[in-house]
Amino acid sequence: EVAPLPRANEAVRGYAAFEARLFTPVDASSLAVFRIAFGGLILWDVVHYFVYDLIRYKYLQPYLLFKYYGFEWVEPWPGDGLYYHFAALGLFALLVMVGLFYRVAIVLLTIAFTYVFLLDQTDYLNHFYFVILLGCLLCLAPANRAWSLDAWLGTGTGGAVPGWSVWILRAQMEIMLIYAGIVKINPDWLQLAPLRGWLAQSADLPLVGPLLLQDWVVAIAAYGPIALHIVGAPLLLFRRTRLWTFGLYCAFHLSNHVLFNIGIFPWLTIAGTTIFFAPDWPRRVVARIVALAGRTLAARASGS
Repeated sequence: EVAPLPRANEAVRGYAAFEARLFTPVDASSLAVFRIAFGGLILWDVVHYFVYDLIRYKYLQPYLLFKYYGFEWVEPWPGDGLYYHFAALGLFALLVMVGLFYRVAIVLLTIAFTYVFLLDQTDYLNHFYFVILLGCLLCLAPANRAWSLDAWLGTGTGGAVPGWSVWILRAQMEIMLIYAGIVKINPDWLQLAPLRGWLAQSADLPLVGPLLLQDWVVAIAAYGPIALHIVGAPLLLFRRTRLWTFGLYCAFHLSNHVLFNIGIFPWLTIAGTTIFFAPDWPRRVVARIVALAGRTLAARASGS
């Protein structure tokens, strides 16, 4: 008999380790936190559309909507139908957030959101497309197995999920973050052309406003995200560098929220970045908070 080649054995062991990582059950709480954030942020966005009557302004008032190629047939509902559509979208988002009828709700949410996305090409935002991608992945993931009404009612039983349901979100986040860095490597961005104008619109902010007009600040704001995304995104995969990189990303997205009007995207990305931590991180955080609260109450009781 001929002994197996060493490289073949290494390949088999590598594949076995990869398969085990994908299908070994992991704690469901990190996926649940992302589900709650995802549904809650879309619900917040729907409320925003109603409060500012963006439904009429963006989709009903314009004489002409520009369609995506192949989707020219997508039209607004007649009459008040689009308002009912957004109300249903908000309901689906609420159901996803609380984890009730999750499997049906996440599919309907993704379809309803995609319909709105396809209504007008001029209203394109990359974070809308990102929401659709995440929605499609959540249609596959059993994100209702923890911290959900389905789990409480027994229809989403089990406090664990297969590893792949966490890794598909990590993979999507890596693709999005790295591409966000690569796409900025173009002549206009490297010459600070678009960012100089965008930051100038926030020059009236207290304290930092005058700095936003300085070329060196604009250069840091332009080149920093390239390094953060291309170098920082892979660092999220390693435990030693994960927390520091997460902190940088939080600072970056919070500054985007202050400086630019990009809706839920900064908060959605922060929520998505938490998926890189150990799957049981929410349970450990809750346990520490409960223990701290218990020690505080005990200390107050002994002091009184």
